[in-house]
Amino acid sequence: MYNSTMRENIITQYFEEVETTKEYNGYFCSIAEAITIVILGSICGLKNISQIHQWADSSKVKEFLKEKFQIRRVPSYYWLLCLLKMVKPESMSKCFSAWISSMLPEEKAETIAVDGKTVCSTKKMKNCSTPLHIVSAQLGELGLTYAQETVD
Repeated sequence: MYNSTMRENIITQYFEEVETTKEYNGYFCSIAEAITIVILGSICGLKNISQIHQWADSSKVKEFLKEKFQIRRVPSYYWLLCLLKMVKPESMSKCFSAWISSMLPEEKAETIAVDGKTVCSTKKMKNCSTPLHIVSAQLGELGLTYAQETVD
């Protein structure tokens, strides 16, 4: 999971510019650190914030986060959720794309596949009057989703 490229390219720095819906001074844990914890937990195959928090709160992972990513404290489960709810999705997407771009090999992928999905179950949700439509761009040679956008 961790290699020399990541050592020169700490994930957290890419998310320091993420915009939030309200002012937050980061006195305990920054938004960038919370996002980094969630991304690393996701890379490890964890499926939700509860699992990610439990993983991040273990002594070995705390030490790893402190040593490799300079994350000194893991927020509580509740505070992690609060921090993530403050993130503006468009800003997160922009920062995430910059981070992914920084890890791409020098030779760029030649095939970009565009795919659309409709999540029909969202129509049943109270704040969604229509199904959620998502368009994704994948880099064929690398097998990575480069960008994703919700559309009308």
